[in-house]
Amino acid sequence: MMSKLSHYKELVDNFINELAQIKRFPPIFQEALFYTPKSGGKRIRAMLVMCAADMFGADETKSLHIASAIELMHAYSLIHDDLPVMDNDDFRRGKPANHKVYGEDLALLVGDGLNTYTFNVIADAPIDDARKVKIVKWLSNNAGIGGMVVGQVVDVLSSRDRLKGHSHKKLVNFIHKHKTAKLIQASVVCGAICGNPDDVQLDRLAKYGLYAGVAFQIIDDYLDVVGDEEKLGKKKVDEINNTLTYPKVYGLKRSYDIAQKLKDMAILQIKDIKGSKELIDIAKLIVERDR
Repeated sequence: MMSKLSHYKELVDNFINELAQIKRFPPIFQEALFYTPKSGGKRIRAMLVMCAADMFGADETKSLHIASAIELMHAYSLIHDDLPVMDNDDFRRGKPANHKVYGEDLALLVGDGLNTYTFNVIADAPIDDARKVKIVKWLSNNAGIGGMVVGQVVDVLSSRDRLKGHSHKKLVNFIHKHKTAKLIQASVVCGAICGNPDDVQLDRLAKYGLYAGVAFQIIDDYLDVVGDEEKLGKKKVDEINNTLTYPKVYGLKRSYDIAQKLKDMAILQIKDIKGSKELIDIAKLIVERDR
């Protein structure tokens, strides 16, 4: 029997495949637009959306648009992240990066397109407008200048020694919180907004998302040192790019221990909320994965 998490992943994969069938001009743009969203991936963010929605009484028809939209937002960030001007990574999920297939110019525009298309998909969600406004506010802030984008800015500046005088510990914590954890936080919160959480529950979910999100990036850093490139589906480029990572700042063992502690802190926030089993499972998956 398919687990709830596997079921949600399949729903999102199918929904994104349906979006990819909508005809666009020129055809190569349509192909490039969905090359990265359709290239697999763990769908952690989408599963977080749908699990949080289910916890608070919203069925999958209400959360599927939101889950898929956030996967499109995530895909845009990966496409831009892989560009030569950023991390200069040739592979993603075991396949050539978007810009290696379609060129840097088209990859840049595809990323822009996915970023804005995200909100079009949210607009079509079968939920009321008040909820949509709350979701857009959370996502636009956490994926933009209040989160992922500013985290990427500090990542780029620090890797090029343009933030001299700042503590490496403060910088790496800022980068992980904003570049990665904020979008994971938004996934959980936006999913919950599809249902009926109270303010206290929403605050606890937000903390869960932040703790789990930082743990996610720490494990990414950890695997960039000890992981298998074939399983990771990409080259290990952190050292080449002079990227500030937890292993570089804290060491391997302490980094792993911090990720475990953050996982425990995340679970503590939600374990007594009815229906939290799947979110607890995801928190554990985040730190136990090998890719």
